Amino acid sequence: MAYPAFNTQNLETTLGIIQASEESNAPVIIATSEGTIAYAGLEVMAALVRAAARSSKAMVVLHFDHGKDRRLLERAIELGYSSIMLDHSQLPFEQNVRDTQRMVQWAHERSAWVQGEIGRMRGTEDWVSVSEAQTLLTEPDEAFRFWQATGVDSLACAVGTVHGAIKMSAVQPQVDLPRIRAIHQRVEVPLVLHGASGVGPQIIREAIVSGISIINIDTELRMAFTGALRKSLANNLREIDPRRLLQPAIAAIKETALVKIRQFGGSCRNAA
Repeated sequence: MAYPAFNTQNLETTLGIIQASEESNAPVIIATSEGTIAYAGLEVMAALVRAAARSSKAMVVLHFDHGKDRRLLERAIELGYSSIMLDHSQLPFEQNVRDTQRMVQWAHERSAWVQGEIGRMRGTEDWVSVSEAQTLLTEPDEAFRFWQATGVDSLACAVGTVHGAIKMSAVQPQVDLPRIRAIHQRVEVPLVLHGASGVGPQIIREAIVSGISIINIDTELRMAFTGALRKSLANNLREIDPRRLLQPAIAAIKETALVKIRQFGGSCRNAA
């Protein structure tokens, strides 16, 4: 199985993810990006996710996704994030190593996990943007050297997936399963698959068997949310209560998250 890491931008998305975790009895990672923090505020998002998780039976890890600003990541840990990602993959290898080493040391002193990234994945998601020419698949030996040098707790790798909505139409992800297996053989921490929205269930299963332990989902949640909201607005032209208009969006997030949890092998719904 692999753990799902669902990105959230607001209360409704958070509630839908938590409801899916409760119904499936499966742990989830709820992630926020720098774009979400710029939109809602770090303190607000930390308090929102933590409060929603505490008031439920869900098993939730709060994670900061694709962090570029070390000061922001440090503040996130102070506010209760138990996992953060320092994404300096756009920098030269040695600089990425040095920056990640420092982040790991600081975070481990405060009992927080650090995810690093090696390689560059094509696409756009919030403030992460990589063109086709800038794409760089992760080399297994380089992944091994990065892990050994930094001591990261998990490692994001570029193996052919794509960030953002472009993959839902124009660009189809081509997941390099042999590359995943080769990295998994060398690296002894969980491997993270970013850009997994739009990847078929069979490839997801094969990626998990090949060594993926955490799978990030963002685009499909956004599409479920906005699709349900558009329909709700069109069908309720006289409704002025945002709560009623947003209920279908929460339900859509929940159902989408449940599908992913089951695909990843994490559902314990029928467990005794």
